[in-house]
Amino acid sequence: MKIELTILVENTTSAMALIGEWGFSALITIDGYPLLFDTGHRDALFVNSAQLKMPLKDIEEIVISHGHYDHCGALVALLKQIGSRPVTAHPGIFVKRYSIGAGGHKLAVGCPFSEAEAAAAGAQFRYSVKPLEIRPGVYVTGTIPRRTAYEDVGGHFAIESGEDLMEDHIEDDMALVIDHPQGLIVMSGCAHAGMVNTLSYAREITGTNHIQAYIGGTHLVNASPERIEATVSYLHHERPDRIMIGHCTGFYSAARLYQELGSQVVKIDAGSHFTFI
Repeated sequence: MKIELTILVENTTSAMALIGEWGFSALITIDGYPLLFDTGHRDALFVNSAQLKMPLKDIEEIVISHGHYDHCGALVALLKQIGSRPVTAHPGIFVKRYSIGAGGHKLAVGCPFSEAEAAAAGAQFRYSVKPLEIRPGVYVTGTIPRRTAYEDVGGHFAIESGEDLMEDHIEDDMALVIDHPQGLIVMSGCAHAGMVNTLSYAREITGTNHIQAYIGGTHLVNASPERIEATVSYLHHERPDRIMIGHCTGFYSAARLYQELGSQVVKIDAGSHFTFI
């Protein structure tokens, strides 16, 4: 199984011709089959794919990690450009959701379009709350069980419940898992379910213990010291080959992981390219 992976959208880039954007998207080619994981928010997907000479029309299907604007915001524009495609997602991605800031200020952070608008643009939705094998050896996790005591969603998020707001546990957060012969490749948009919960569930789903790579955000940006230390302890014990992080990880959390785990930790940028054979 040969995997080619290119980060199309990330907060940062080290390439002059590319642009950074708060969000995440990766093009994953699995034995020649191109799949897009998340879309980012707005322009970076289109600018960066053009600069990298990776035609978006070649994408066969799309996976959405969760219903935050920075991971699904460009979906409708993408479909209008390339035509109808299968879109695998959790059925909870369209709830009205907010990030709650200082003084109770709420900022809308959900999908900037409705299910009907996405379907009209060509989204052929396939929803799952349970693990689903979308191609041989390629899975989406569905809802990830929250089993650790120290992991949370990584911020103060809320969803609409009638006229009120209630805590958002972001149950639609899910990961893509590739059961590669050299070990699991686990991609997460933000790991709102927790990085440890995500990796543990990927192993449970597949029955494969070794983790070849974790790729994506971790939402450790606001993590407590206790959570950081517990995460480091887990990673020390499980020893993934590579921990490829960015987006919502945060500078200090990334620095801590690098301090503890050294060359296992890789910073990803828009334009980063990796091959797994």
